[in-house]
Amino acid sequence: MPYHTSNKEKTNKPKNTFKKKSNAKITTLKQAIDKFNNMKDKPKANMKSSGKLSKRQSDLMKTHKEHHSNLHLRFMKYLMTNENYCFEISHQLAKDIIGK
Repeated sequence: MPYHTSNKEKTNKPKNTFKKKSNAKITTLKQAIDKFNNMKDKPKANMKSSGKLSKRQSDLMKTHKEHHSNLHLRFMKYLMTNENYCFEISHQLAKDIIGK
C-alpha cells in the first residue's frame, strides 16, 4: 500500500521556488521580431538572401515543420529571408526566443 501524507504535511512544503520569466509568452511574429531586435550580442549574419528561401532551405523547412510550431517556422523564415541568417543559426535563435 502506498504511503499517503496528510493535507497538513502538504501545505508545509515550500512554495514553488522557480523564478518567473519577466517576459510574457511570445504569441505573435511581431513580438518575436521585437524581442530579436532588442537582443544584445546577436550572431553575425552569414548569408546573402534574395528575399526568398533557397531550394535547400525550403526542403529543410518541410521536414522541420513536423517537430515545431507554426510561429517557430515563420520566425525562422523571417530570419533567413530578411536578416540573412543560415538555417542553423535561425533555428537556434527561434528556439531561444520562441521555443519549440
